[in-house]
Amino acid sequence: MSGPTGGVKPARLIELAGKISTVSMLVLADLVLDEFRYGEPDRVSREAPVLILNHRKTDLLPGGGANAVANLKALGAHPVPLGRIGDDPSGTSLLKSFTKLGIVTQHVWTPDRYRTPTKTRILAGGAHSVKQQVVRIDVGEPAAMTDGEEKHLREALQRAAAGCSGLLISDYGYGMLHPGNVPEIVAFAKQAGLKVIVDSRSQLPLYRGVTAAAPNLEEAVKASGVVVGEHSGQLEQAGKKLRESLDAQAVLITLGSRGMALFTTEGATHLPVFGTDEVADVTGAGDTVAAAFSGALLAGGSFLEASALANVAAGLVVMKRGTATVSPAELTHALATIK
Repeated sequence: MSGPTGGVKPARLIELAGKISTVSMLVLADLVLDEFRYGEPDRVSREAPVLILNHRKTDLLPGGGANAVANLKALGAHPVPLGRIGDDPSGTSLLKSFTKLGIVTQHVWTPDRYRTPTKTRILAGGAHSVKQQVVRIDVGEPAAMTDGEEKHLREALQRAAAGCSGLLISDYGYGMLHPGNVPEIVAFAKQAGLKVIVDSRSQLPLYRGVTAAAPNLEEAVKASGVVVGEHSGQLEQAGKKLRESLDAQAVLITLGSRGMALFTTEGATHLPVFGTDEVADVTGAGDTVAAAFSGALLAGGSFLEASALANVAAGLVVMKRGTATVSPAELTHALATIK
C-alpha cells in the first residue's frame, strides 16, 4: 500500500480537481429525496412506550442518484440529470433543490402514477448533543417503465447526450433501468463516444461493456459470486472476476473503513482510507465516490488518479452529517495535508 492516494502526487490531484469544472456529464439516475427530521426528546408517550420528540427542523436534500448529481455540481462539473420524479411534494422539492443549485432539469420527467422515492430519517438528541437516527421510513416502490416512458427515455437520452463527454449511471433499482433497456443504453453511449461509469445497487451484471464500475463490497460480492472474507486474495479474485465479466476497463470497489480497491487490466491497487475510520455518517458516500471518480476521469485523470481523488472525497464526506457533498476547496485543503 502506498497511502490514500495510491502514490499519486497530491499536486497532481489538486490540478485534476480544478479541471473537473470543464466536465459536462449526463447522469442517468433514480432520483430520490432524502428527508431529515430533527427533534429533541420531550417525554415518553402515554399511547405507547415511545419517545415524543419536539420537532426542530427538516432538511430536504437530493438523495440516491440525485445526490450523485449534486456531488458533481459541488465539485464544479456540469451535470445533466435524466430521470423521473412523481407529481408530488417530494418531486417538487427535488426540482427546487436542483434549481437552487443551478442544475438543469429539462430532462427530468413526471410520468403518471409514479411516486418520488423518499427516504425519511428521524433523528433525535438533546439541544446541544449530536442527533442520532432512530428510524427511517421509505416511500416509493420500484415501478415498471411503460412503452411511452421507454420511448421518452430513448429520445431524451439522445438529446441530453449532446455536449456531454460521459455518462454516469446511478441505478438504485427503482425500475427505470432494467434488463430490457440497459444493453441498448450502454451501446448508445459507447457509440456516442461517451465514457460510461456505473453505480448499481443490484443489477451490476447487466452493465457489460461500460468503461468502469464503482460498487461497494456487498454489491461486488453479489455481482461476482466470490465471497470475500479477511483474506486479501478473495478480494483480488472478486475484483478481477467482476472486471472481466463486465468487460470493463476498471472496477473501483469501496471497502468502508478499509478504503478502496481499484482493479484494471494492469492489476490491483489498494488505497487505504483517507482520514480517520471513526466516521460521522456514511449516508450517500457511495454517490460522492461515483461523482468524484467519474468527474476526475472525464477531466483527464487515469483510473488510479480518479480513484485517489474519490478516496479523499469519501474521507471528507463521511465526516459530515446527512447527505452531503464536497467542494474543490475542501479537496484542495485536504490534499495539501498529505505528504
